[in-house]
Amino acid sequence: MKLLIKLISLVTAILIIQSCSSVDLRSDYLISNPNQTEAKGRELLQASMEKMGYDNFSKTDVYEVTAQFNWKKGWLVMPMNAFPGNNKKDLQFRFATNTFDGQLQYLEGRKKGTIQGLQSWQGYKIKDKTNEIKKHEHDRYIWGLATYHYILESPFRMLDATIIRYAGEKEFENKQYDLVYATWGSEEPNDQYDRWLIYINKETGFIDLTEVTINDFFITMPKGLQHGTVRFDREKTDSGAYLPSKISIQLLSPKKEDSFVYYFTLSNYKFDGFNKEILYPIEGLPMYGNSKPDESD
Repeated sequence: MKLLIKLISLVTAILIIQSCSSVDLRSDYLISNPNQTEAKGRELLQASMEKMGYDNFSKTDVYEVTAQFNWKKGWLVMPMNAFPGNNKKDLQFRFATNTFDGQLQYLEGRKKGTIQGLQSWQGYKIKDKTNEIKKHEHDRYIWGLATYHYILESPFRMLDATIIRYAGEKEFENKQYDLVYATWGSEEPNDQYDRWLIYINKETGFIDLTEVTINDFFITMPKGLQHGTVRFDREKTDSGAYLPSKISIQLLSPKKEDSFVYYFTLSNYKFDGFNKEILYPIEGLPMYGNSKPDESD
């Protein structure tokens, strides 16, 4: 109960202080150097992507991975869970690389066997045993599948951002980082595009964490709660890439590791081990790949 009261107080304070202002992830360095070219930021992202082996990962056609979500007490009472029934239960993600098409299948719990999918931005559900496909527009599943898919592939997909800027240096937990800012539309905060502040470890070249803004959460969120941090633990996989073995989601700017809203572990990655066609069960839909319906081809 004390934890819940503390959580509600924190959220209320954020709502009062930041309810009307868009989050600005630009560093002081970036704001004070507005005329720099994007070359250094893009070079850092490219080098990091290759250092982690994501150039090999990007060449795969499909992949799958087992995920387990663990929510901190108190946060489960908030309507923020994209995949209800997932707490401390195994899920199977299956994704088509460099697209937004994918599925999750519940491996445990009351929803065991159920598949939720996203194909060409059309949500669908496949019922266990009957294999009946039911189209739906449940925003939470559509958002969750697209978001976690993108986060897993972000080191190579972020290179498609139209605005990439070097954002200076920062020390965090006694480690030195180069910062890269990436977004679309305009460098300044806007309500249409998300913004990323990427922390590249100077010693390893790996992306250890990113600050992000999320404008299109599946429920309406005050602007002050549209800012979070994604922390990564990585392990080498059979693809040759160092992919996330644990992803922690924190509220607002980076904090110590145990200050998470939730985290999820990822294990048993498999690459090009199933027929891609299973991710496209609905006939007649257009192919969008790495784009969205409102974007030009």
